[in-house]
Amino acid sequence: MMGFETSMAFSVILLIGAIGLYSLMWIGSSLLLAFCVYNDALYRRVDNPVMWAVLSGFFNIVALIYIIIQVSKKQQPMRCMQCGDFLAPGSQHCQRCGRSLMVPSSEEMAGYNKRRRLFLWLWIASQVVSFIFVFVFLMIYLANVFSFVGL
Repeated sequence: MMGFETSMAFSVILLIGAIGLYSLMWIGSSLLLAFCVYNDALYRRVDNPVMWAVLSGFFNIVALIYIIIQVSKKQQPMRCMQCGDFLAPGSQHCQRCGRSLMVPSSEEMAGYNKRRRLFLWLWIASQVVSFIFVFVFLMIYLANVFSFVGL
């Protein structure tokens, strides 16, 4: 049987270790969500996919806002990144300013679609694992705390 001080020290070490491990899991989960949003933005040809990915990685609620905006938007014609003029479907350059467009091939689009789905499922799985981890940790921690309190 452990003494009170030893049991308390073990509980504190267990708590610190669990917080550190959960923090690493949260960072990994945030990166998965950022990659998902980045590939989704590339797939949808959204301006500034890196900005959306970084914001989604740091502030997970931004990913939800991004998805709501993208799903609720009506399909609009693309605009030229240089002059802002609407582009004709299938055009390879802007008719107004002549800027060449970098239009992704169908293989690239399929790759973006595959990666965004993969990262979304990995993010969901990481959230489930994190929830299970927190639940199991709380049960172990509470059992340890109640064992040296005498309940």
